[in-house]
Amino acid sequence: MATHPPLSVEVTRGPSVESRHDVHAVIMNGRGEVVESFGDQKRPTFPRSCIKPLQSIALVESGAADAFHLSEAELALACASHSGEEKHTTAVAEWLKRLGLDEAVLECGAQAPYASPSSMATVLCNNCSGKHTGMVTLALFMKESPKGYTNAMHPVQKRILDTVGEMCGVSISPSTCGIDGCSAPNPCMPLENIARGFSVFMSQDGLSSVRADACRRLYKAMTEYPGLVGGTGRLDTVLIGAAKGKILCKVGAEGVYACVVPEKDRVIVIKAEDGASRAAQAALYSLLEKFNLTDSEVLDVIRPITLPVQKNWRGTEVGVIRV
Repeated sequence: MATHPPLSVEVTRGPSVESRHDVHAVIMNGRGEVVESFGDQKRPTFPRSCIKPLQSIALVESGAADAFHLSEAELALACASHSGEEKHTTAVAEWLKRLGLDEAVLECGAQAPYASPSSMATVLCNNCSGKHTGMVTLALFMKESPKGYTNAMHPVQKRILDTVGEMCGVSISPSTCGIDGCSAPNPCMPLENIARGFSVFMSQDGLSSVRADACRRLYKAMTEYPGLVGGTGRLDTVLIGAAKGKILCKVGAEGVYACVVPEKDRVIVIKAEDGASRAAQAALYSLLEKFNLTDSEVLDVIRPITLPVQKNWRGTEVGVIRV
């Protein structure tokens, strides 16, 4: 294993560095071995939304997805941090209708859509409404009341947290969880354990056939429906689409990112020390490029998002973001 100082993401203005972000990163193979690390690989980290694919395993392996005939698009939405575009809200509303429910059952709170921040905030526009509909689906399958499904002691969350803990190799309890922006519990764990969870998700080593199948189905759903995972112009959607199934990535709030590259047997997990999403995105580009984890065509597509030229309100170029 090679260890390095934190990645330094710089934002320039003219000839000088105006701002600087430190970024921790772990690169792991499918055997759960750290092959490169930057900064503190054991930094306690809330994975936030990057962990949605691992949370959704319970929905699939339980049999709930099949019992309620969930489509691949709906599985992608269960893992999504969507932009609240019409295609997202319509799909979630139709899924709820098929369950005999409406958005009133969701406990994620109202949010203005990323796609139109000045629009009215609604529950369906919440970027986590697909994940929450998946949790409600799991509650119905378990014959539990959906009411209070975001409580860490609810049977749905206990099952999800047990699954995430098994994948990541940590013991999770309500005392190790914080409350996410969408009100669901979010477990704090070392950065390397988040990477371990995605390493197992990628390789399926040591998993039961049922859980391994769930991981493969979720990967396939997300890579076949990248537009549902994020939204127009969002890095998740653009990178997954450009890589044509060879890369899965998932953003989390507060400068967290997870990326899975099965063809290269690599997982990347990132945490920006100050929570800056621009730092996490820039670091992800840099690591994909440095370790040859994708081709130049894919890098060219995501570069304007991850390493944008800084412009002022008149469109004048004033600086860059660099790693």
